Amino acid sequence: MDKEQGITVAKSAGFCPGVKGAIDKVLELEASGKKPIYTLGPLIHNKQVTDMLAAKQISSVDKPDQAQDKSGVLVIRAHGITPAFRAEVMQSGMEVVDATCPLVKHAHDVISKYAKEGYYTVIVGDGGHAEVIGLLGCTEGKGVVISGPQEAEKLPHFDKVNVVSQTTQKESVFLATAEIIKNKADICQISNTICHPTKLRQSETMQMAKNADLVIVVGGKHSANTARLALLCSELAPRVLHIETEAELTPDQVLNAQNIFITAGASTPNWVINQVAEWVRQTRKKRGRSLSGILQRFWTKFVSHSVYTAFAAAALTYVCMKLEGLHFQYKPILFSFFFVFSLTTVNRAMEDKTRPAGKLPAIFGYTAAGLGLLVAALMGVKTLVLCALIIGLGLLYPFRHILKSKLLSLPGTKDFLTAIGWGYACAFLPAFSNDLLLRRSSYLAFFYAVLLVFMRSVTLGFTSANKDLMIGKESFYKAFGIGKTKLAVMGMLAALTAVLAVLLTITWRPALVAMLLIGNLYTIFVVIYYYSHSASRGIKEETLIDAQFFVLWILAWLSRFI
Repeated sequence: MDKEQGITVAKSAGFCPGVKGAIDKVLELEASGKKPIYTLGPLIHNKQVTDMLAAKQISSVDKPDQAQDKSGVLVIRAHGITPAFRAEVMQSGMEVVDATCPLVKHAHDVISKYAKEGYYTVIVGDGGHAEVIGLLGCTEGKGVVISGPQEAEKLPHFDKVNVVSQTTQKESVFLATAEIIKNKADICQISNTICHPTKLRQSETMQMAKNADLVIVVGGKHSANTARLALLCSELAPRVLHIETEAELTPDQVLNAQNIFITAGASTPNWVINQVAEWVRQTRKKRGRSLSGILQRFWTKFVSHSVYTAFAAAALTYVCMKLEGLHFQYKPILFSFFFVFSLTTVNRAMEDKTRPAGKLPAIFGYTAAGLGLLVAALMGVKTLVLCALIIGLGLLYPFRHILKSKLLSLPGTKDFLTAIGWGYACAFLPAFSNDLLLRRSSYLAFFYAVLLVFMRSVTLGFTSANKDLMIGKESFYKAFGIGKTKLAVMGMLAALTAVLAVLLTITWRPALVAMLLIGNLYTIFVVIYYYSHSASRGIKEETLIDAQFFVLWILAWLSRFI
């Protein structure tokens, strides 16, 4: 709760597990180089997400014969399909991947079980909705869809009836409907197939909406569960706005409200919700005219445009040079700044082609790469050739699927390659350009940098996943899950400490190493904080995570006085 601005964002807002699972599957296919990818109907009912998928050559078709390239992959979306349509899909000759939500599959199984036992099926849901069409197809021709109690009153008497629900149905409507049907049947099986995430979302909404004088519901206009959420809110709050993005809001709408509650449907990613919430906060801060508002906007640009990250790389380079016994040299520090800025900017621009002004950041990124090569040329021909090779490989990473390399599709490759790239710029290059590669301290400085950056990248991947950003199994967290990720991060913390301990044992710059060991405390804080709070990626998260490099830089500088 942001008490100052009177804004509450629902904890349950964002992708439900079924939607996350479906998106993970198509991203995994895309990362493996399998193209084109076709989904049978829109994967989810959210324009921002489907636009991002389209940028990755993931498009929607209604039937297999609409797929232009039969060597592509057909994906059954989270809503599921009828058994008859499934048989048609399986006979299409194309590779088929099933991304049906497990809870929808459970509803299919429940309906099929009782249908085989002679039960008539009554589905409480939205007739014509993709999920409901799939549910109705499991009834063996003995089923009907109704919207609620009023239609239930018109139903005939049943010998045996199974009452099920669309998984995103309002629970009070389902229970009231089931009670009426129960009185119309000799045997009535009530199968409450509303999914648990929907129940949590509805429960939180009912609790928070009644205390708000404005509710903003974020989600696709064609999303049934989002529309139902907006309807639920309209019964509890005086004013409700159903929007897809913050562009639909006006200042007057949010300035005149005391308490604002922001929630979203199951197909709305957290990053869209966060954009809406941030717009509302900024608008309510005197329309951004205050000094704090100006500074906050500046810092947002500074971080989101990778400048802050580039300075963090420069800070780490200084630390590594101190570990290697080098005096201050501006060229390696300048190269690491341009190197990290260019690769981070270009990769972000290529990965998210749907954002406004997507080409301009890429131009800045390529320009920075050119400046990096110019600095490398000042360090010698060998350095220039090596830097050109590394920068070239880094800039090719967004186009890795063209190479169809299985190595680049391995789980966690993005985090690993990011760590190697930073390790090269921050530790290897200073040692290489000064002919110090044979020193043990140079090897240890490289491993130190790689471990730090790998842990940083894994943590940012974890926060990105919590924000529902479109990342696949190239992220370590998405590939191995939270349990193994936590173990890996703990192992990296231990390895960081071990590297510094080895440097102490060889009595190499003990004052510096002791200060860096103190710096590990900040890194430990970052790990404990973000992995215990499940924070989603934002400006604050990137600021605090990359701040560890500035902390280490300050400590390394202070060590000269000890």
